[in-house]
Amino acid sequence: MTERPASGATGQIRFEGREVSLHEGDTIASALFRAGVRTFSRSLKLHRRRGIYCGTGECPNCLVTVDDVPGSRSCITPALDGMTVRREGGWPSTERDALHVADRLHGLMPVGFLYKTFIHPRSAWPLAERVIRRATGLGPLPGGPADRRVARHLRTDVLVVGAGIAGLSAALEAAAGGRRVVLCEERAIGDGIAPGSTLERIRRLEARARTEPSIEILERHAALGLYEGPVVPLASDRALVQVHPGRLVLATGARERHAVFPGSDLPGVWLGRAAAAMSGLHGVPIGERVVVVATTAEGIEHIRTLARADGSIVAVVSPSMAGELDGDVETIVDARVLEARGRSRVREVVVRSGENSRTIACDALVLSLGTVPRDELARMAIDERVDVVGDAAGDRRCDANDADGIVCLCEDVSTRDLGRAWDEGFRSAEILKRYTTATMGPCQGAMCGLALECFARSMGAAGAAGSHRTTARPPLRPVALETLAASVHEIVDKRTGLHDAHLAAGARLDRSGGWLRPFGYGDRLEEYRAVRERVGLMDVGTLGKFLIAGRDATRLVDRVFATRVDDLRPGRSRYVIALDEGGYVVDDGLLCALGDGAFYLTSTTGGAERMDARLREWTDRFGLHVHLLDRTSELGAVLVAGPLARELLERVTSDRIDGGAIPYPGHGEVIVDSVPCRAVRSGFVGELAFELHHPRSRGPALWESLMRAGASFDIRPHGLDALETLRLEKGHVYLGQDSLPDDTPAKLGLGHAVAMGKPWFVGKSALERLSALPATRRLAGLAFDRAPNDVAELRGAPLMTDGDVVGRVTSAERSPVLDRAIGLGWIREDAASRAPDLRAGPAVARVVPTPFYDPEGSRVRA
Repeated sequence: MTERPASGATGQIRFEGREVSLHEGDTIASALFRAGVRTFSRSLKLHRRRGIYCGTGECPNCLVTVDDVPGSRSCITPALDGMTVRREGGWPSTERDALHVADRLHGLMPVGFLYKTFIHPRSAWPLAERVIRRATGLGPLPGGPADRRVARHLRTDVLVVGAGIAGLSAALEAAAGGRRVVLCEERAIGDGIAPGSTLERIRRLEARARTEPSIEILERHAALGLYEGPVVPLASDRALVQVHPGRLVLATGARERHAVFPGSDLPGVWLGRAAAAMSGLHGVPIGERVVVVATTAEGIEHIRTLARADGSIVAVVSPSMAGELDGDVETIVDARVLEARGRSRVREVVVRSGENSRTIACDALVLSLGTVPRDELARMAIDERVDVVGDAAGDRRCDANDADGIVCLCEDVSTRDLGRAWDEGFRSAEILKRYTTATMGPCQGAMCGLALECFARSMGAAGAAGSHRTTARPPLRPVALETLAASVHEIVDKRTGLHDAHLAAGARLDRSGGWLRPFGYGDRLEEYRAVRERVGLMDVGTLGKFLIAGRDATRLVDRVFATRVDDLRPGRSRYVIALDEGGYVVDDGLLCALGDGAFYLTSTTGGAERMDARLREWTDRFGLHVHLLDRTSELGAVLVAGPLARELLERVTSDRIDGGAIPYPGHGEVIVDSVPCRAVRSGFVGELAFELHHPRSRGPALWESLMRAGASFDIRPHGLDALETLRLEKGHVYLGQDSLPDDTPAKLGLGHAVAMGKPWFVGKSALERLSALPATRRLAGLAFDRAPNDVAELRGAPLMTDGDVVGRVTSAERSPVLDRAIGLGWIREDAASRAPDLRAGPAVARVVPTPFYDPEGSRVRA
């Protein structure tokens, strides 16, 4: 069946085999209600019919599946052309549900039924679980890959949650005081508010806020919770925004009170805001005979909205409305609703005035009984200071209700159920929640939380805590799992202090070890030649940098590193390796001895955090008196390398940098063009080289000074691509690329960095045991013949001889200075002796000693 598009329709949605026309501004609920849908869902346990109720997305009644995504709140979800919508719950359909018989069997499924029934025999539970899963739930999750969401962090002076009158006013006030403000609202500002004085005031304030440059407005961003910091995550359809505010203002407003009486959950029973929005905003009459119960000024406004829209009100129950409505509208003063009756929807309502009760025929009952503050976010604050303004700071007291009816719309928990649980000994709001499951459904107690509190208080719950609201926990609003997982996929780019200088020089940046680093500046070969023939610069500020001091500093480094360090004199440096308890290499670095028993340590870019954790762990294990300071982010470092490196530095410093002042390996303090630096002699690129470690903020000035002074040398900056060739010519190992998790120093050719004569170091016992086992493989140097033009293609290629795989290539480059392809690779110990030539894809590989370039190391020591 296809419905003809109505006049003025803006599109259609597909709903359970038919097309439903859309009007401008429609939500899914308003479009379906206009098309005659009255039952939107079935309740979880008893399969009672549920219709539109709150209209603000806080109750579970109108949850539907939209484009295969279950649990969508149709009352606040904009209806878009082409959407596919279906209801969930019920068999064979939501409209005609055979499982509705459960409502007739309520007495056989009392509160705590599942806890009591499936204890014995245990074998019954798997079968029962399958039946329960098929009979309940909000629908199946969509298959296929999840959509990728984005995540970002946002820092601001003030975060205002809620963009009603109070929230907009607070945001404007903060902005007038010179503060940066983020204003978030779960829906579009003013969305869902019926025409009237409230909406007009919101529009005036909104217009002012949108012209204020210091206010960032995030519409359709729901606040999920309040975490220590404070941090407030905001979720939209496409993003997760983690806001770090200096001040938090909660203008979350108030929700209408949930009424509890027999039949209060029937379709056709509306809260006032939902009814006013459907009738006054969407232009859809809520019924032909409407009874309105209003006890507040807002309720009176709802009455006027309904009267202007369709004039279908037949009776008003209100203490102050008598004589104010035209037409045949009966007004009943100081009355209350006793019961709503009907099968598939409300057909009549019973009201009592004084000692008299009467029945009024109707097809819609509207309840405006006051509001309850939306205070869940405020109740999450422990040490965080929050300012609660507007209706969110209003009175949250309520009167106890002794009428039987559905308290929890999500879980079908009635007043009678709560009474039974109380009689069984569950006598506080918190344990009533756990036993009855009240407040544990999709709305998380938004509608029934206060009613549960009032019940516990009326029953005399022991102590103040026993009658308090149950704990508020995030997320406050339904949120897709892929949105919560957005931060898992978030890439946080760490940048050095020279990031802008690299961009200005035309660098090609990419990620390495968690940092954005230059891989090249346009001519890899020229970058390489600058280092080998003249002088080059490289940003090595990503290295881990640590200050280790205290009376036990020497004991710590002597135990953590396999290298001997107790004889390291101030001003000298030494290459060190760190092992785990299994004797496997986990990191390496350069240890510089300072005065007074302190040390300055550098580690690999990707291993800085592990090194920090490792040093702290062993400090605690040994109970040492050590001060450890991670200076990785505080300090930058520039590598000046090449035959002319010393000559370049002599142009920008008056301090001595000759071999006597700063020998290899050694370090010293120098001033480079007014920038204080620790100059560390290093040998990774195989040339005379100085690492200039300096305050990060002075990095750009230092870089510019070096580039200017080296212009006559044709100085070039170089990136990781050129470094790959430079380090490989020296046979230096890249941990992670050339190593495996179970590599010992001997396998990597790093036995020279292990002092087995030391009494103890981490991993020594394991190395002693492993030394008794025959060696199986080692990392070896490789020289290639008939290598492809792109030598990098050989990385990862198996090394083969006589049809057997005997190893693997880990690194491969073409060496300009050697004019041949070289590499590193794993090889079985017996392979080289068995066959001098190995196959590596199309190339022939021979095992050769390393270093390939300057094996004596004379250029490094220059």
